[in-house]
Amino acid sequence: MVKIGLVAVAILIPLLGCNVDPPPPSTGGVQGGDGGGGGGGGGSEPDACGRGVVIVTSDYQSTNIAISALDGTTLSPSFVSSGAAKPGLSLALSGDVDVPATAPSSGRVVLIDRYGTNVLTWMDLETAEVIAQLPVGQGFESNPHDYIEVDEGRAFVSRFGSNPAPGAEPFDEGGDLLILDTKKYSIEGRIAMPEEEEGLLPCPSGMTRVGDEVVVSLSRNAADFSEMGEGRFVGVSPEKNAVAWTVDIEGLHGCGRVAVSPSGERLAVACSSRFDADAMKFDPETSDIVIYDARSSPPKELKRLGVARELDAGIQPSLAFASEDVLFAKTYGGNASAGDTVFSVNITTGDVTPLGEATQPFVFGGVRCSPGCGDVCLLSDAEKNKLRRWQVTANGALEPLEDATVDTEVGLPPRSIGGL
Repeated sequence: MVKIGLVAVAILIPLLGCNVDPPPPSTGGVQGGDGGGGGGGGGSEPDACGRGVVIVTSDYQSTNIAISALDGTTLSPSFVSSGAAKPGLSLALSGDVDVPATAPSSGRVVLIDRYGTNVLTWMDLETAEVIAQLPVGQGFESNPHDYIEVDEGRAFVSRFGSNPAPGAEPFDEGGDLLILDTKKYSIEGRIAMPEEEEGLLPCPSGMTRVGDEVVVSLSRNAADFSEMGEGRFVGVSPEKNAVAWTVDIEGLHGCGRVAVSPSGERLAVACSSRFDADAMKFDPETSDIVIYDARSSPPKELKRLGVARELDAGIQPSLAFASEDVLFAKTYGGNASAGDTVFSVNITTGDVTPLGEATQPFVFGGVRCSPGCGDVCLLSDAEKNKLRRWQVTANGALEPLEDATVDTEVGLPPRSIGGL
């Protein structure tokens, strides 16, 4: 992760460095998408399969954004980068940038600049021009983590950070969802996230649309990250701008974004456990994948798969449905394996199929699958500097495809994958 002070260095180096080749120009937008206009939240409704994916490539000092098709084929290898001069990019991108997991219904490309910058950027997909930028820090390190559009003119952004001394500016509390007006590009309100345990902060992170509600995962950490609460996710009503229900994941820690099955009937959550920094290990006893029934409100727990104990490793908190019955997931290296691993698991049988392994930990990043829309699963592999790809067969097996090089211009490794 980016440390304090690194962001400033990341912005200045491309601009002021001596004897450094200038960054290559943007490779531009992608025709056929609808990036929206400069003033509104309009644009045609995107195809149910989505227009493609947005991939963040980064060395945590510099960032480059690429646009790819759903199967991982690169469409624009340098849509925008932290070093390139782009009209309208008044607040330069840092080295800690992410993209929304859920494709924005407006068709825009949305960039989430996190710790040290705290800025959202909206861009036009076809022209690669900046539409607007909005600071969401309000005087403190809000560390925005995810963005989701809830209707034609509104979006939520989750702010992982909490302000220890709020009250100096409007909406400066943190630990919340900001309510944004996506036509005016302004902050309209906030929704506080629940946390009743003394010494813990809610730390909202990933968001997923499930029916009429937005499901928000809460990381529940102490301010200095010395303590971590058990897993939790909450359902938020966009209609009421309020938390509707809370689900606690008893006995598990470090839980990530909720994934939704293709039918919308099941949810899956991966929990990585507490990390022992001294031993460089995760605890399989407090790590697992949990399946929920999405047809009930709040969702009802159906089963725990027991994969962390089987693999003797912490399950990484990001995962995806490859099909209705098969999940595409990863482990962290450091326990049974020196490096991260990627695997599939059948929800019904519990059968685990290894798909690949790195030689280092913390190099496997974003995952994304397109069930019913080409049926390809993608994994960002920073060690290989490749986008690894698998074809999902009719029986749910994942067969490897040729790896793809995403960033052919700047050369940065892929880190995360968002919807488009």
